[in-house]
Amino acid sequence: MVLPSGLALPPLEYTVALLAGTLVVTALLYALEPPIDQRTVVALTPWMALGGALHAFHQPPIEAYRPVVAPLFGAPAVYLTTFVTLGVVWITLTLFSVRRGHSETISRNLGYIGIGLLTVLLVIAVVMALESGLLGLIWPTVAVVVAIVVTAVTVLAVALWRTPVVVRMRYAAPTVVFAHMLDGVSTAVGADVIGITERTPIPARIMEFAGTLPTAPYLGKGWLFVFVKLLVAIAVVFLLDDYLEEDPVEASLLLAVVTAVGIGPATNNIVLFLFSPV
Repeated sequence: MVLPSGLALPPLEYTVALLAGTLVVTALLYALEPPIDQRTVVALTPWMALGGALHAFHQPPIEAYRPVVAPLFGAPAVYLTTFVTLGVVWITLTLFSVRRGHSETISRNLGYIGIGLLTVLLVIAVVMALESGLLGLIWPTVAVVVAIVVTAVTVLAVALWRTPVVVRMRYAAPTVVFAHMLDGVSTAVGADVIGITERTPIPARIMEFAGTLPTAPYLGKGWLFVFVKLLVAIAVVFLLDDYLEEDPVEASLLLAVVTAVGIGPATNNIVLFLFSPV
């Protein structure tokens, strides 16, 4: 098993509505063919993070949604809910931008809207968490700062080692690395500091193995997962470098999927940590 525990389909009427919305949005995007490149990967990242944050509001101890809308934000329904919302915004921007002859602004504006929505949701989460004091801000802040530092050092090291790769992937490479570093670091913080049990089997097995190593009393068990995520992110950057040159659209979409696998769970962790008693 590679999927996290706790996945459950929403009631049939919600499932049908989400699947129908997904099909319609996908068909319209396919027909409109908005420009897709590395900048699109960056623009989609806050939307992926938004999905993780929206799901956190569905989980204990927050559980903020009313029963009538709560099924839309469970897992895996939240992925479709976010995609449909993203798709509607993307389609609208494409129609207006093409009509005005400014298709180059689509990705930029898509990213701005995603950042705006994510910022609003994070501010709400912080305000709610502050009701219990400032301690909840410590570990989310630590996780974000460490992820940024590790990302910067990694991208710099790769740039010194293989400069052409980073030059060609100057937008996608930092995005992919940061997404997976934030996931790795936040997961490690959750396991070693806050005491949260990992729901996804593969990370759980990696950290379980790390807990048997002689380094466990000193480094904990999360460091190995961070290291594995770092290697995976770097490998993706190198493996997709040539593909990005050959087929920018397909490669960019694949990079966006890889980014989503990291940034979605990472943001979910960060929001939940705000409400941690540690």
